[in-house]
Amino acid sequence: MSERLSARLFKLEPRIRYVAVNQGGGIVEMEQSPQHPSLNPPESDRIEELIVNPVILELARRRGDIDLDGIRYVVIRYGPQYQLIMPYKNGHISMGVELHDDPIEIARTIASHLQLPI
Repeated sequence: MSERLSARLFKLEPRIRYVAVNQGGGIVEMEQSPQHPSLNPPESDRIEELIVNPVILELARRRGDIDLDGIRYVVIRYGPQYQLIMPYKNGHISMGVELHDDPIEIARTIASHLQLPI
């Protein structure tokens, strides 16, 4: 059995707090890093992955597709962390990142690993 994407990303980039994978409109993975405690209830993460992040990514994708060669990622600054959202296959991946870490650098690392455009 192959390793879950969240486990691979936690190993690749230990600064990631949280990974969710949404494919085809459904959550296929939603994992908190064992090194970082959650900052919010799991139910709010579930709603974010099913509704908020897909809508934000779709809006940014539509704008990027007009004349800017698509979308690579979106970074949101919430109070205690960044949320990094990237198109992935038939959906998206999202990752929680500490405020003192560089979400752009992490996006580049993840995109390179997953062979996504950056």
